[in-house]
Amino acid sequence: MTVKLLWRVCLGLMLIVIAGGCKALNGNLEVNNAAAGAVQPVFSLKVGDTDLTGSSGRQISDAYKPDITVKELLDASSLVTFAGDGTSLLTVNHISLSPDMDWEIQLSGKPVTDLSTVVKREDTILITAEAVQDTPLRPVILTVNGGSGQPELTHSYVIPYTEDLTVRGMLKSSGLVHLAENNRTLLAVKEYKPLSNEEWKLKLNDKTLLDSGIDMKLRIQDELEISLVLR
Repeated sequence: MTVKLLWRVCLGLMLIVIAGGCKALNGNLEVNNAAAGAVQPVFSLKVGDTDLTGSSGRQISDAYKPDITVKELLDASSLVTFAGDGTSLLTVNHISLSPDMDWEIQLSGKPVTDLSTVVKREDTILITAEAVQDTPLRPVILTVNGGSGQPELTHSYVIPYTEDLTVRGMLKSSGLVHLAENNRTLLAVKEYKPLSNEEWKLKLNDKTLLDSGIDMKLRIQDELEISLVLR
């Protein structure tokens, strides 16, 4: 075999090895890309007509793995707190229900009766607030927003709507708020008194509420927010 022919053979072998390596690399990239883009369970959280999912869908997606059960997935997501029985939900996404309501978990449109049910990638998970009695759910939502200064105060409470319920009435009945003698100024919320450069502000359905708005009557599905803000 001549030197020229030998070089051609070596060059051909090198090209074959390089092509094989590129093919394997592309195959690995395709597998990784497919895994990254794999379908994950879609999660949503609703109270009546109000969607409160927020970023909680990402928590479910990040916690998911093959052959995981509903209970394991919810535990791993840190999205819920369970009651002592290990099956009933106390809070979901920092939201509590009044005693006459319960959380219901649905997997792909069907109520979950067994939390050991395995969740598939293509499943949808829906958690909804339901009335305990056989009556329509008529909620109003009270949210305490501690902001970046007091994030541990942030929590939402779902309360049943009653006729002629006002903003003031909701604040008083919640047991979370201390009002000044004028029955308008918020002195403390969840026992937290604002610092000299802070104050509690009210919002109703994302709109700032003036002092005179404390007598406003609420409607079903209204969302009242108490936010800790800087003066």
